[in-house]
Amino acid sequence: MRKALGLPQGVGFCVPVPRDLLCSPAWLAMSDQCRKLIDALMTEHADHGGFENGNLKAPYDTLQARGMRRGNILSAILEAKALGIVDPTRGVRSYGSRKAPSVYRLTWLGTPDGLTPTNEWRAIKTEQEARTRIVNAMEALKRERSIKAAARAEYAGRANRKRAA
Repeated sequence: MRKALGLPQGVGFCVPVPRDLLCSPAWLAMSDQCRKLIDALMTEHADHGGFENGNLKAPYDTLQARGMRRGNILSAILEAKALGIVDPTRGVRSYGSRKAPSVYRLTWLGTPDGLTPTNEWRAIKTEQEARTRIVNAMEALKRERSIKAAARAEYAGRANRKRAA
């Protein structure tokens, strides 16, 4: 297999990144934190011989070990999604033996189940459009967090009123 792919001896699996992607506005607009996420996903892809795209895992602890701050990881994931470079499938919080982590797909690569590369990043034509997508994704995150905070505050208020009554 290695010989058929033209890979040199003693070198691990390589992840091809097309020149079009490297020169694209989406790639050029990426933050350092987003790039660390992409690097971690490419490493995970290479670790599995290129056969796990669409099922790549990047635990927060692993990303922290790569130099990302825990508080910036979700923002980096949303940025990569907004730029069309990564397609995340959100998992659920793990409890005991129940584990369903988030999984990721690199959009410029196909998947083992036959999904061809979707290249969503090609839809972005300018760096300004890329920045706008990033800003919109971060604003959506802020709105979601404020809604959750308001719901928690309302719940706490009801609980306090019940105790006082």
